[in-house]
Amino acid sequence: MDWIPFQLDPNTPEEGMDLYDVYPKEYILRSIDILSKMGKEFSIKYNNRNGKFNTRLAHLCGFYALEKGKYAEYAKAVFKAYFEAGANVYKREILSNIAEEIGLDPRHMFDSVDSGIYDEKLREAEILAKEFGIQSVPTFIINNRYKISGVRDYSSFKKTIIDLFNRLDP
Repeated sequence: MDWIPFQLDPNTPEEGMDLYDVYPKEYILRSIDILSKMGKEFSIKYNNRNGKFNTRLAHLCGFYALEKGKYAEYAKAVFKAYFEAGANVYKREILSNIAEEIGLDPRHMFDSVDSGIYDEKLREAEILAKEFGIQSVPTFIINNRYKISGVRDYSSFKKTIIDLFNRLDP
C-alpha cells in the first residue's frame, strides 16, 4: 500500500483560516459529530472545531519521514496534531516537534524540504489525484481501477472492500 499526499485546499493560507468562513456552522458541527462517533471506537478524537490549515509543508515533510522509514508514525502524529489539538501543521515549530517526538532530526528534515527535493514528488501526487478524480480524503485506489472515497464506518468500509475484491478478475 502506498500513501499519496492530497491537499484538500492548496489555496488555504499558511496562517490557516476559520472553517466557519468556508462552510455553514451546522455542516461543520454535524461532520465533527459523525467523525467523533466513528473515531471513538479507535480512540480518535476530533477536537479541531473550526481550524482549516494548509497541509503542503506537512506533506513535504512526510516524504522525508517516508525516506527515513517513519512515515506511519509521522502521519499519525500529524493527524493527531491537526484533528485533536487543532494545530496549524504549516508551522515549522509544530512539524519540528512532531519530528523530534518520532526520532527524526527536524533540522535535517527542513534542510531536505527547503532544498526542493520533494517538490516534484508532490507535483506528481497532484497529477495522480487529478487522473483519478480525487476530491476528498480518504480515497483508496485499488488496482489503479477502483476508487473508494469518503469517511465510512469500519463495517461499511469492510463490506465495500470485500464486495470489490469479489468482483475483481482473478
